[in-house]
Amino acid sequence: MLRLSQGLLSLLESCPRKFQYSILEQLAPPPAESLQNSLDWGNRFHLLMQQAQLQLPLGPLLNGQAAMRQAFEALHQANPQLLTPSPSAQYDSEHLRSFSLGGHSFTVIYDLLIREANQAQILDWKTYPKPIKAQTLAKDWQTKLYCFGLVATSHYEPDQVSMTYWFVRGKDNNSQPESLPIRYSQQKHEQIAAEILEKTNQLNLWMEQYQEGQALPQIQLGKTCDRCNFFNRCRGQIGQTKAEFSVDLEAIAEVSL
Repeated sequence: MLRLSQGLLSLLESCPRKFQYSILEQLAPPPAESLQNSLDWGNRFHLLMQQAQLQLPLGPLLNGQAAMRQAFEALHQANPQLLTPSPSAQYDSEHLRSFSLGGHSFTVIYDLLIREANQAQILDWKTYPKPIKAQTLAKDWQTKLYCFGLVATSHYEPDQVSMTYWFVRGKDNNSQPESLPIRYSQQKHEQIAAEILEKTNQLNLWMEQYQEGQALPQIQLGKTCDRCNFFNRCRGQIGQTKAEFSVDLEAIAEVSL
């Protein structure tokens, strides 16, 4: 049994072989410095929102952080209920839930969960610009697993659950936060249950084969492979640079992930 999350499901779906290297064999390298800086900013913002919900001092997290202060104040101006919660609702920050399905356990962590008697809202803070298409997030494993997990671990019916993404950091410090609400339904719930079972059944088969010495499948070679840190290991060219690989990667259509 593996403990799966939305990130691991996304990784498994995008490239099973990378899932093998990163998760099963723990070979993932540290992120690039530019990405690490972005991750650090996002982590600090999530901590800031948690501190605000707990009514703890915010000064140490905001001092000298102009962009973070602007994003924080703009978010609360756009959604005042975050600081003045409704007395009829329960607010849970960094709320964790777990459930099992298909022989594996799943974990979801909600940035903020607002629960009332007959409805529940999941809020998630995003520190990158809002996607052009809402369908991009509606089909994302985070949306699917978070909504499914809440229904699976509570009394709420699917149509009583919604998820709202808040994009708190635009391309410049003057950008205003934008929200993207997504409704849930019984049809979506049943569809996601089928998807999870399909993924876990496939993973179980791959795990059996992996235990027998067979690697997880590769994806079709494309530009995303050229950007992957496991390129040489995956393509059997350990010790050989990407430039020496015989296939012209620029001539191959990019794989949609």
